[in-house]
Amino acid sequence: MARRAPGLLAFLLLAAAHPAAAQHRLVQVPVAGRPGLDSLAALGFEVADVLRIDGGLAAVVVVSPETQALLARRGYAVTALAPLAPAAAADTFHNYHSFDDSVAGIRATLAAWAASDPDIHVDSVGASVEGRPILAVKLGPPGDDPGQPNVLFMATHHAREWVSTAMAMKLIRWLADSASPALLGARDVWVIPVENPDGYQYTFTDDRFWRKNRRPNGDGSFGVDPNRNYPAFWGVDDFGSSPQPFTEIYRGPAPASEPETQAVIAFHAAHPPVVAVSYHTYSGLVLYPYGFRAGALPPDLSLYRALAGTDLVPAVLDGVVASTLTHYHPGPGWNLYTTNGEYTDWAYRAHGTIAFTTELTSGCCTPGTGLYYGFAFPDDGALVERVFRDNLPFALAVIAAAADLRAAQGPAGTRATPPGFEALWPEAWLSLDAATPRPLSLTMRTATGATVTRSAQTDSLSRGTIRTLWRTDLGADAVRALRADGTGVAAELITLAGAEPLDAGWSGWARDSTRLAGSSSWSTARNDTLVSPVVDLNGRSAVWLQFWTRHRGSTFSPDQRGVVQFSGDSGTTWSDVAVVVGDGPAWYPVRVELPQAAGRRGARVRFISERDFPWWLDAVAFATDAPAAFLLLASPGEAEVSENPVRGDQVVISWPAGAGTGDARVTVYGFTGERLHQATVLAPTNEYVWDLILGGGTRRVVNGGYIVVVDVDGRRYRRRLFVARPRP
Repeated sequence: MARRAPGLLAFLLLAAAHPAAAQHRLVQVPVAGRPGLDSLAALGFEVADVLRIDGGLAAVVVVSPETQALLARRGYAVTALAPLAPAAAADTFHNYHSFDDSVAGIRATLAAWAASDPDIHVDSVGASVEGRPILAVKLGPPGDDPGQPNVLFMATHHAREWVSTAMAMKLIRWLADSASPALLGARDVWVIPVENPDGYQYTFTDDRFWRKNRRPNGDGSFGVDPNRNYPAFWGVDDFGSSPQPFTEIYRGPAPASEPETQAVIAFHAAHPPVVAVSYHTYSGLVLYPYGFRAGALPPDLSLYRALAGTDLVPAVLDGVVASTLTHYHPGPGWNLYTTNGEYTDWAYRAHGTIAFTTELTSGCCTPGTGLYYGFAFPDDGALVERVFRDNLPFALAVIAAAADLRAAQGPAGTRATPPGFEALWPEAWLSLDAATPRPLSLTMRTATGATVTRSAQTDSLSRGTIRTLWRTDLGADAVRALRADGTGVAAELITLAGAEPLDAGWSGWARDSTRLAGSSSWSTARNDTLVSPVVDLNGRSAVWLQFWTRHRGSTFSPDQRGVVQFSGDSGTTWSDVAVVVGDGPAWYPVRVELPQAAGRRGARVRFISERDFPWWLDAVAFATDAPAAFLLLASPGEAEVSENPVRGDQVVISWPAGAGTGDARVTVYGFTGERLHQATVLAPTNEYVWDLILGGGTRRVVNGGYIVVVDVDGRRYRRRLFVARPRP
């Protein structure tokens, strides 16, 4: 990319004439829960916030006269909000500056900085619809070293999000003034402070709440949403973007149709970033791929979570005075709402960039009080500086991570988990470093002792981290241990439950036919708690919790959430181990590390729905990353039976006397792996009578083949058993 002399930037001025347009404004629209929010999104509105008003919910959206009329035709009531913003746009602010102002504007400021500071280098990477330069700032040494990792910070895809521009400009100044030479000397750090200069300038001259670029659409409307115009997943549905030109999330006539998008794409081709952050406002979120489809998760999920943190250990704290939030919620983009043609999905798919969308804080306070910030964050130097300081640790962690992603550490100290299984049943999700040999098959040891080998169904991104998926649902309780052949990675299911008839000992919540596997799941839509039975983990190490979940919350209401807690003392004391927030309308797996569970005899887990959080759970399991467990299952001993085939009404199952001092668990499976019967035998008894007459004599065990499994003190005994009773 040719570098233009910084002094020339001052001459790239444009006198743009804009047609008269009615002002956009911020309004609240009453909605009936999540379906109401989805309906607004389907009409092409960006839901900027969700408020609790008079016991109900109201969505905050930006409307033009045309889109307000659309709401009226659909029967929506609209109430205007009065944020701290001037009635008309202006260019007289202390902390916010237009793009074109010849003294304090973004273009003039960057040119002045580049002229006076040897660590600031400015270039134009393209031009906007109206011909304004899209400026990229290189920090540190002027050289552009292909051998060094690139880091990109970008702001203002959406014109009205002024605080994102201020964040980017403050980051440039801080890096030039305060960053260590070693930090900038080992990486090429870039900042694009205004991706959408035409729209941004328009918010100072004509319409404070303008969002899109200034493309004439040919139907009298203007603008394409630059953050719905990227090629990845462009237009896969009309919910995550809109085909209608007048809407706020119009995706454009074709992928990368806009020169602003083309400029970012060209920059990535020349300087592919290892990591990137795209700043937006407002919500208080750190989002990462994927956003295009609910339930889709990136192969590099562990790395994303290490840098962005979790709700228990967040990367970004919200220190704005009187903010309604304590921290920025981290999660996949669809946690907020689905989007397509969006930057982070594209950067990750096209270049393997570990890309984040940071939605900066909405700030303060309560609608109707005159203190509601939203997009119109106050022109207050202390408040704007607080937003920057809150986000600086995450920015520095991202820059540091570019040197070695495997060793990346978030600002709160979180680190990526080692490669391994993310889920075991009913799908096995395995993530491995892309440089390692790829597993071609998965060997499963079933509860009956059989071995099953399956080939991979899906192999995801071929760079960074790869994820391989297999279906493992041989039967409701068949799979017990899994080994990814050729990798040395293995894991074992210690327990598995999912609201099935034989899942004894669970309490709370209801059974629901909306399920991932089996016949049902657990669900609740009120304040309620689901509690597991006590599990003996004696002798177990490297323990983790698996569960599959779906939920219908909102990141705008983070107090409506699901909390996961663990107890190692049979439920006397509990500690939070995970939090589930936001929208998740499709099933996806969650892995929670439980180092405190190792060796515990009284392990329990519980799931707490707060503020009537709509929540579904299935395939809940304690698991362990222990290859020895797989080997243990490979050589089971033999149990004895009183007769085989069984021709009477009972059969006695026994195992070696003195095999252990603990209680035994006797389980009977069908040959498909379905668990049919289970009982606990108290020590020191070493036999069990299985009654083949069920339900008080009304039903009988059908003739056929069965597998009997006895677990006692970490040992396993099994026996094939045939029932061949004469017909009555």
